[in-house]
Amino acid sequence: MKPHEIKSRGFSLVEVIIVSAISTIVFGALLLSFKYSLDLMNQSKFKLTALSVANDRMEYFRSLPYDDVGTVAGIPSGTIPQNSSTTLNGIEFAERVLVEYVDDPADGLDVADSNGILADYKRVKLEYTWNISGETRSISLVSNIVPRSIETDAGGGTVRINVIDENSTLLPGASVQLINTVTGPVDVTRFTNVSGSAIFSGAPAASDYEVVVTANIGGKDYSTAETYQTTVANPNPIVSPFAVLEADVSTLTFQIGELSDLDITTFSSLDDDLFREDFSDLLSVDSSGGVSISGGALVLEDSFGVYDNSGFVFLGPIAPVPLLNWDTLRIATNIPSNTSHQVQFYVGAGVGLYALIPDSELPGNSVGFSSSIVDISDLDPVTYPEVYVGIDLETTDTNVTPEIDEVSVFYRQSETILPNVSFDIHGNKIIGTDASAKPIYKYSDSLSTNGVGELSIADLEFDDYIFNFLGAYDIASACPAHPYTQVAGEDGELYFVLVGDAVNTLRVSVVDAFQQALPGVSVNLTRSGYNVTEVTDSCGQAFFTGGVSAGTDYTISVSATGYNNETVTPFEINDDTVITITLTE
Repeated sequence: MKPHEIKSRGFSLVEVIIVSAISTIVFGALLLSFKYSLDLMNQSKFKLTALSVANDRMEYFRSLPYDDVGTVAGIPSGTIPQNSSTTLNGIEFAERVLVEYVDDPADGLDVADSNGILADYKRVKLEYTWNISGETRSISLVSNIVPRSIETDAGGGTVRINVIDENSTLLPGASVQLINTVTGPVDVTRFTNVSGSAIFSGAPAASDYEVVVTANIGGKDYSTAETYQTTVANPNPIVSPFAVLEADVSTLTFQIGELSDLDITTFSSLDDDLFREDFSDLLSVDSSGGVSISGGALVLEDSFGVYDNSGFVFLGPIAPVPLLNWDTLRIATNIPSNTSHQVQFYVGAGVGLYALIPDSELPGNSVGFSSSIVDISDLDPVTYPEVYVGIDLETTDTNVTPEIDEVSVFYRQSETILPNVSFDIHGNKIIGTDASAKPIYKYSDSLSTNGVGELSIADLEFDDYIFNFLGAYDIASACPAHPYTQVAGEDGELYFVLVGDAVNTLRVSVVDAFQQALPGVSVNLTRSGYNVTEVTDSCGQAFFTGGVSAGTDYTISVSATGYNNETVTPFEINDDTVITITLTE
């Protein structure tokens, strides 16, 4: 007989992998749980230590005489540092102390305070921060310190700083720094309340107080406004340091606004063109219904003296070649009561079929436009090299009809960059005057566009800015305008067309009653021996140079379909002259 063979069977590879995975999951979870428990214990330890430090510190403040409760360079002043650090149980804490006077509502607030004393008692705020596991944690304590006797304003006064925004609206949350390095030291920062005011009660009576106001609200940076010391560079500041009088209130108001960027481009020439339909015929009409032409205007169909209630027309296709970008539509209308019109933009979708361009490509297109000027610069020329203009006419009174006198679509076909142009720029806000009584501007700089004619100015304050181009240049066009207005919180774009310098030039800007630039407007400049007509560009500007001499006997005549003509006479041209003319519909 053969002896029995005994075979031992081990784990298979699959079983080993499964056991390893389960073990990893189990022990991994246990490790994570253990780590979480350690982190929680550490956090509790740090927080309890911070509370112990804060409570001890607060008890120390409560033990001080009332007059000694204050911070270095603070209001009220004292020997306590505003910022310091301390260590306990091997943990380092950053300490921040704020001591401020409080105007108690029990005797009235601010100007309604019954005894006129706004420093009723003191409030101490303690904040401790520390780092643990790469994170910053903090705790804070607040306590009121009340005087044993009646409050007093002896030796001090009140500073009230009001802060307004670009619209002259009171601005809560602005940072106001009160400084006095001459008779102080005082260096205290407060934030404006819901009424846009920062109040510094108990400020020591002294002269030479300075203020710096700025803000960061909702992550947005604001400009800075401040007082200015008399210096050699600014011998006559507009807003000088001020004095605080005992038992008096010193009030100042500062205006700041949200900062924004400005992109500047310089060109030597622009090739702009337009599609124009004056309704002398229907050659540009691709399809229509319920409309006709009468007296050079598009109107609703008239059946024996009764107008149709509605009608439409599609103009196009408008397909410029080449096309760099779309710009503006201008429409001249006569819209009596009980009538209306609406303009929308389409692409062709087959013979007699049109697809509306979505709002994502041209905001507002789904609702339609009824204004005389429509900005279509958002329209991508690559995606939309060809468009149709759809116009709907309606009336609720069949005795009258809306009229469309002219439709013009402006676009750019090419442009020539002018690189490396140097210029001086300054704003209109003044911080003082020099020894010759000339203004010292808050913003002034010397800059230059780069090799592709571009420059971006970051964090620019809201203001009106003037450019002076260095070299032999005249401004033939400045879009949207020059001087240029930077709006608070809105990034701006500004371009210049610069041409060779001439001794005498005229730049005419034509706008409507809403201050919108009017392109395609005829501007005629005449005097004895001179008669030239130019058409305003896409930014509503016409430029006259070459043959223009100094004189006081010029006549400017401006005309456009759908607008009242304007004439300016006599008009003087001397050097580089600029005028803005407003047309009314």
